[in-house]
Amino acid sequence: MSPLFKIFAACCTCLLACSGVGGFAPSIDIPATTTEPPPTTPDPATLPYFLHHLNATNVTVSRGKAAILDCQVFRLRDRTVSWVRRQGDSIQLLTIGSSTYQNNGRYQLEVEEPNTWRLVVTAAEESDRGHYECQVSSHPPKIKRVHLQVYVPRLEIFDARGEAIQEKFYEVGSSIDLRCDAFHVPRDAVVWSRGGAVVYHSPETGISVETTSGAQGPVSWLRVKAASTADSGNYSCSAAEAEPATVRIQVLEGDTSAAMQHSTNSSSAAHRAVHASVSTIIRLLSLSLVLWVRC
Repeated sequence: MSPLFKIFAACCTCLLACSGVGGFAPSIDIPATTTEPPPTTPDPATLPYFLHHLNATNVTVSRGKAAILDCQVFRLRDRTVSWVRRQGDSIQLLTIGSSTYQNNGRYQLEVEEPNTWRLVVTAAEESDRGHYECQVSSHPPKIKRVHLQVYVPRLEIFDARGEAIQEKFYEVGSSIDLRCDAFHVPRDAVVWSRGGAVVYHSPETGISVETTSGAQGPVSWLRVKAASTADSGNYSCSAAEAEPATVRIQVLEGDTSAAMQHSTNSSSAAHRAVHASVSTIIRLLSLSLVLWVRC
């Protein structure tokens, strides 16, 4: 056998061995493959939800009253309920589970099984205004937003011309007309008094007290017909939980009343004149500065 034939035979044998014909093919380790289970989507029928499916509510309360923020959760199961207060980008944790995380005692948690988690802000102040959230530790988390508005009751007295007053002069025989605008107080809560004594509606004595409903609260009128010097004094309009508004009324004889009224008007006119003069000077200085810059 020639050497060339031997080489050819050896090549054929190698090819047959590699193809697996007439022999065993070499084993190859194939890496094992694992199949991740597809992500599961929570069944909506198992997720918690809030009462009436409301995710946002508003609560309004007067200053000094308790603000009650309700959160009723259904299908809670083993999940946790938390209350937080959101102020801009910061979040303040108030409660988690049945624990309260504030030491000032103004935030209280009331839990009524099986689904009520109530946050109570005692003696609400203006600083308590803002957004609160009831959060449920589900996936995705459930959040109910509550906006708390705290109103401050306020009273202000005006004369018949609609000008806010703290003192007013009347001539003997004229009519005293005072109007009290009450903001965020009940209609029946407004009371007029003079020198600490309540003033009642008494048409037979020429005193009239009438209260109507205004845009932001009650409007109460006090009218005294044919006023005399005995009607002078401090008149106050008051209501529960509001600072009283007081005006000093002076009923004077004709000449004295005119002189006092003229003095008051002259003082007001002088004040307005001074204010106008200052404004004029400021405008002239501004104009001079502009001209100087242009030059």
